[in-house]
Amino acid sequence: MPDFDAVSRDHVLSALAEYDERGADDFLAAYGFGRARDYVLWHDGKGYDSKAVLGVALKYATGAAAQSTEFSGGRYGAAKVLWALGFDVSEPAGTPGDGEDWREASDVGTEAARSAWAAEAREVLLDAALRYRGVVTYKELATEVQSRTGIRTRQLMHYWIGDVLERVSKECARRGEPMLSSLCVNAEGSVGPGYASAARGAYGRAPDDLDDHAAQERLACHQHFRAPDLPADGGVPALTPRLAATRAQTRRAVPVRREAATCPTCHMQLPATGVCDTCG
Repeated sequence: MPDFDAVSRDHVLSALAEYDERGADDFLAAYGFGRARDYVLWHDGKGYDSKAVLGVALKYATGAAAQSTEFSGGRYGAAKVLWALGFDVSEPAGTPGDGEDWREASDVGTEAARSAWAAEAREVLLDAALRYRGVVTYKELATEVQSRTGIRTRQLMHYWIGDVLERVSKECARRGEPMLSSLCVNAEGSVGPGYASAARGAYGRAPDDLDDHAAQERLACHQHFRAPDLPADGGVPALTPRLAATRAQTRRAVPVRREAATCPTCHMQLPATGVCDTCG
């Protein structure tokens, strides 16, 4: 994530002025940003694309605008920075809900739908990367990407979410980033068997222990994207609390096998008395 500490309220106001002067479409196209679906910056009664505005505000602060792929526009990304600067950032009223304004994936096409979902999944996972030990469940991610894109499917999640995460992982590999897909876990706190495919797509091979590998990748994500609450020592890789508890319970449940004592003379197993019945 870019360092937005240099950005002041005045820099944001300068970006807003440029937005007004150029118009939304030209402004977004010039800097490579898309329309904000989830967080809108409100100023003087007008709505602005919050992520794009903050990215361009960095140009006024440092001379170089932030790239869209370098940070999230969500609650822990652009919105958080803008809130801290005193701006009003809220969810747009146009988010599909209760069947209104939805498009069906079957009408849009599988490739177009999954490509759109993958782009939004990256945004959601970037938000998680900005929270030390933050994760997102598969169900949460599936719900969020459909809401953000306005494209929904009646297919069961396990038929398509793996492909979406694999696309995210390949994009991370292309950018030289750690795997954002490691931040997505199931209800048990595990990345699940589908993570193997994502890891294979990113690194060419599947790790022996998927969850240990994901723990390393999650820490790398927090470090790479500079999570604000990252410990001063850089943090440590960790399983999710639920999975760690499950593994600990499993270890406690495994009986410890004790080697039976044997007689040093005849090598027969000793009885409970510890005295060999044969040798005395």
